[in-house]
Amino acid sequence: TEEEVMELEQVFDLFVEGKIDVPGKDFCDMSQPFGIPFEKWQLVNAMLPREYYPDWKGNIFEQLCDKAAKQLFPNINMTLDYDQLLMKRPQQKEAVFAWHQDLAYWPQDTPDNYTVTFSLAINTANQENGCLRVIPGSHKEESLRIHRPLSGSRDEGHALTVDLLDSDEQVYLPVNRGDVTIHEERIVHGSPGNVSKVPRKTYVIAFRSVAT
Repeated sequence: TEEEVMELEQVFDLFVEGKIDVPGKDFCDMSQPFGIPFEKWQLVNAMLPREYYPDWKGNIFEQLCDKAAKQLFPNINMTLDYDQLLMKRPQQKEAVFAWHQDLAYWPQDTPDNYTVTFSLAINTANQENGCLRVIPGSHKEESLRIHRPLSGSRDEGHALTVDLLDSDEQVYLPVNRGDVTIHEERIVHGSPGNVSKVPRKTYVIAFRSVAT
């Protein structure tokens, strides 16, 4: 509901404004190398907010994601793996979330790859403020695409990136405030920069199998 989104947004804003402490590299700019001054960040990333603000554990979005994960994987024991807050600041055309597959961030020796990621639109997202875009069918490819660190190395920046193929077709996924997108770990996805006068705010929760 609108009331539930408003309640989540109040805590969300405290995180992305740096008013709730998130230590080290868990608080960074996903579009730039580490070490950029906060006032120059473009794509604010706060990892593991439920760990740094325990009162948020069990919130309405977590509850709904837990139920959905169990419905999607009725025969798999699923557990919450991580949560993440992302905000593209207004009029930041370089606030690009690089093309990637989520599986590239996971250890490659896990016994299975059962994962699902939920993204809640804290505010309306469209092409202008940098909504999600995907490469349909890429999740069916036999092998994970080759990724590389966006900033030269993972010690210099958090993000990974992958080159698109000439045959790839981009599809944008605009959403309204309160909408949720769901994707699995192999789909190639990312998002463009924000050329609008409003931010793009996204609350991400990912589930995995207990075995993973």
